[in-house]
Amino acid sequence: MERDAAIRQEISTRRLADTDPLTGLLNRRAFLAQAIGRTAEQQLLVADIDHFKRINDAIGHDGGDEVLRVVSRTLRRAAPAGTLIARIGGEEFAILADSRAALNPEALLASLRMAAMPYGLKVTASIGSCIGPLATEADWQQLYHQTDAALFAAKHAGRDRVHWAEPSRNAA
Repeated sequence: MERDAAIRQEISTRRLADTDPLTGLLNRRAFLAQAIGRTAEQQLLVADIDHFKRINDAIGHDGGDEVLRVVSRTLRRAAPAGTLIARIGGEEFAILADSRAALNPEALLASLRMAAMPYGLKVTASIGSCIGPLATEADWQQLYHQTDAALFAAKHAGRDRVHWAEPSRNAA
């Protein structure tokens, strides 16, 4: 019984170490540990909540935290099974799936637009997307850089949209 309790405690401790406490999603470290080393081409999306500071200013940080939780739940529901989802920054989320998993960023964005937010707020997001390999740390750096540039392009083009990057140069 002591051994079983110790195993349960270790599993619980590992889960806490890998999870963002606010959203229940993977944290950046756990996300990268599970992402890097995949052999098939991957589709990476980076979603950033638009004007999040204004949300916090309007409804306070507790309200902003609830928006983050709603976004997290919406991403989980909208993404296909087997998709890795992580909160990788304050209001930034990474979504990763095998490129054959039919991850549709426009549908994901539509789900976020329709989600019931606290205080009836209308919350939008900008999403960058790119496809490429993730076998190595260098692949991650390349894929993330291109996806982040696509995210910046979506924000620059007016926010509340998806922008696709060209497939990663390292793609097979």
